[in-house]
Amino acid sequence: MAHHKPYSKQRWSILQKHEIDAWCNMEKEQASFEHILALRRERYHDLVLQHAGDLDETSEILELGCGALCVAQALEHGKKTYLDPLLDDYRRACPGSLPKGIFMSDMAENISQNDATYDLILSLRLLSYVENPELVLHEVERLLKPTGRFLISVEIWPKPLALLHYYLAQWFPRWLLKKRLYCYTSHGFEKSLKRHFHIEKELQMSNQPHSPFKQEYFYVCRLENT
Repeated sequence: MAHHKPYSKQRWSILQKHEIDAWCNMEKEQASFEHILALRRERYHDLVLQHAGDLDETSEILELGCGALCVAQALEHGKKTYLDPLLDDYRRACPGSLPKGIFMSDMAENISQNDATYDLILSLRLLSYVENPELVLHEVERLLKPTGRFLISVEIWPKPLALLHYYLAQWFPRWLLKKRLYCYTSHGFEKSLKRHFHIEKELQMSNQPHSPFKQEYFYVCRLENT
């Protein structure tokens, strides 16, 4: 991750269009759409509750890249803010499926909130799809309260495949970058996380049947000075 140059806004915009088109196509097949939502929420539900169950009514919670899932809604307490640059599109594509809360249709690289605002920041499978991952981590570090937690999951790839993606993205960006902008190895990703946070816990999540090569990891992080 440290060796990846940020992609252009144009490349990022192409990926975003591909993402909302995929959700809109799923939404047309309502049964399939609801099934995917249910499976993804179930995948993260217990993990999030396990590491965020001690929040109270005054706790501030931010979910980055919430998409149509809004996993933070599983938390009983706290004031939820959901951020995704496609939120307005999701509202049109998935009417009635988004929970109550504050919604911000912004990029995660530049969030218009004060320093040390949030007790919990949640980011699930987001960093492969943002324009500049390092800026996103910097924003999380800025926005997290000194005693707050950062829960993040990311797809990890074997080093040969991550390198292959990196070089193919330089040669065939129009084709490859419609799927994801970045592929991470565990070493590279953890190195980037440790520049901003203390990794309190690392969990290897169960693999998904359609993903034989990549493996999702879940990290519980705190600020270094806590």
